[in-house]
Amino acid sequence: MNFKKLTLLPLLLILNACRAEPNFVAQSEHTLPQITRTTQSPFSGNTEMAHQKIAKHIILLPDSRPISFGNNILLLGDPDSQTYPHGVLGDEIEAKTLYTLDAQTLKPAAQAFRLPENLVFENNTLAVWGDRIVAVISGDGAGARVAVLALQGQNWQIVAESAPLPSHRWQSPFVFQNQLYAVQMPHIVGRLVRYEMQGKRLIEQELGEGFSNHAIGSHDTQIAAVLPEYALIPQMGFRHVFALDGSGSLKKLSPELPAKIVRSAVQNHTAYFLLADGSVWAWSQPER
Repeated sequence: MNFKKLTLLPLLLILNACRAEPNFVAQSEHTLPQITRTTQSPFSGNTEMAHQKIAKHIILLPDSRPISFGNNILLLGDPDSQTYPHGVLGDEIEAKTLYTLDAQTLKPAAQAFRLPENLVFENNTLAVWGDRIVAVISGDGAGARVAVLALQGQNWQIVAESAPLPSHRWQSPFVFQNQLYAVQMPHIVGRLVRYEMQGKRLIEQELGEGFSNHAIGSHDTQIAAVLPEYALIPQMGFRHVFALDGSGSLKKLSPELPAKIVRSAVQNHTAYFLLADGSVWAWSQPER
């Protein structure tokens, strides 16, 4: 009989359990309110943008979602369906180029940033992180990596990147309290990580598994609802929501929702979730 092996087995089981949900048992200092059904709705129609308003010389993704960045708008274009045909975001069309346009004139405000031929932007939008932006880049024999870009003069430069996931594995980043997070493989693992920029590398810290901020095939690529004090992240299955605070602690909110979450929105410190049955549920962060 191997006494050492028997002695270590319970410890290994405990460590594996902690790794799967390391912060699920972390409690906030006070009980958080429940998510409640509401008749108010911030959701209106289609979220696809009006392509005709963009300069004619730019070919956009069919589902491109521009973002504001200072006095400019940023958008992804030059569709490509050959370099990295993954299709997890509803189609196999990805972008090759980041465009920066003046928000008023729609004229170029910086040089277009085109990826090398073996890479694509595997997303239809970007995230703002202070004076930088966050993109998802895939290809070259690997899956999705999170990339941080900074505008230096008139040119975008990649200033930091995460390690890539395996090929045909995706991740969805978001920014909360000026910290960078991502849900890695939101369709099969749902690993929530926090990234720290160390030089040109993004180093990850795992916070837990079983989360998802994207439903496979959806053009809404990030449905965690980010409030000033909490980020509300759906659990895989989209019927439960966890509240993440700035310390990295997670708390499961009540109740279980009657249908899957399909979209989210934030207005006036309140998070709204549109469910597959058409109902809208809301959660307001507690006052200090």
